[in-house]
Amino acid sequence: MLEDSDPPYRGIQVPLRFWKVAAFMHDGDLAATAYVLDQSPDLTKDAAAQALAKAARAGAPPPLGAFRTFQVPVTDIANLTGLALGPLPAADRLPSGARAARRWTLLESYNDITMPTS
Repeated sequence: MLEDSDPPYRGIQVPLRFWKVAAFMHDGDLAATAYVLDQSPDLTKDAAAQALAKAARAGAPPPLGAFRTFQVPVTDIANLTGLALGPLPAADRLPSGARAARRWTLLESYNDITMPTS
């Protein structure tokens, strides 16, 4: 997900967030889940902007934080990327209540992933 605020390195902008949408069949029905890997520094916006600017001036690689992985609504990926994902948003396995309460769920273990149940 390339954003205007992503840092340059050697004249090329480096994305700090990456996405994946997994589509699969579950009990004969289409199912989908979506994920974002975020490696932006875990700093305040001002501190992050200063660190990125300093690295860009020095020609050094941008500072990258430890990555965090989130399960997100498929519609968020469609909105962030501008991609038409066809039937995948309607097949999202993230319960609609979870989507409203906390749109992005930090995944710290496999057990944090919301998957369809039989």
